[in-house]
Amino acid sequence: MQKFNYHTHTYRCGHAKGTDEEYVQAAIKAGYTVLGFSDHAPYKTIDVSWARMSWDRLDDYLESVRELRKKYEGIIDIHLGLETEFYPEFLDEKKELHDMVEYLILGQHFIKPDSSGSFFGHNSDAEIMEYAERVCRGLDTGLFTYLAHPDVFMNHQSEFNETCQKASRMILKKAAETNTPIEVNIHGVSRGKRLFPTGEQYFYPHKDFWRIAAEYPVKCLFGIDAHSPQQLMDLEAVKAGEQEVADLGLEFIKEPFI
Repeated sequence: MQKFNYHTHTYRCGHAKGTDEEYVQAAIKAGYTVLGFSDHAPYKTIDVSWARMSWDRLDDYLESVRELRKKYEGIIDIHLGLETEFYPEFLDEKKELHDMVEYLILGQHFIKPDSSGSFFGHNSDAEIMEYAERVCRGLDTGLFTYLAHPDVFMNHQSEFNETCQKASRMILKKAAETNTPIEVNIHGVSRGKRLFPTGEQYFYPHKDFWRIAAEYPVKCLFGIDAHSPQQLMDLEAVKAGEQEVADLGLEFIKEPFI
């Protein structure tokens, strides 16, 4: 099992639960040596309480993680990050956030900054390509340490069609060019499997995407994407995610890199 996890949310995003310290304690019990907090980053002018923290909670988040890092020094290494989408019109804000934390994760969820439109719903071909293009533009900024759930656009898709293949190759080519690691997302495992034309598999991590990923010189890691402390201790989900991609020949990062 990978001993580090950089993808952890807090109650401030509006759809996670548990105290910050409960996540730390759960990570220790599960055997992690490194825990990174990466809650959904805020926007100064847009407040969507169910999707991400508000800007006025950012200081509390930063202070809380820093205090926990001091408190648990020598027991577990704690790192401070944020997960955020890329929208060109908010590039300056992303740069500001980048300077406040140790790392930013690129996690593209919504078509618009106000959280309207979803890239993990039933997407049209045009929306899938918009997702890929947005991710590629984000990676080109150099602001992001890694890319979360690159295959999230497959959530609720009925098949991995030609457009999905094209979008996947765009993302993987850009990740290789920018030397950006990509994440096998364990939270997707909790959504279960469904029957696709090519067989039963997870919505994400979607095996057809990761088969293509094996063709590119990209580095991979597992991310719990924890929205509760219990998810950090769900080692069965981790094992299932590992097994899903075990036979594909992917290159996984073995040691903490933040």
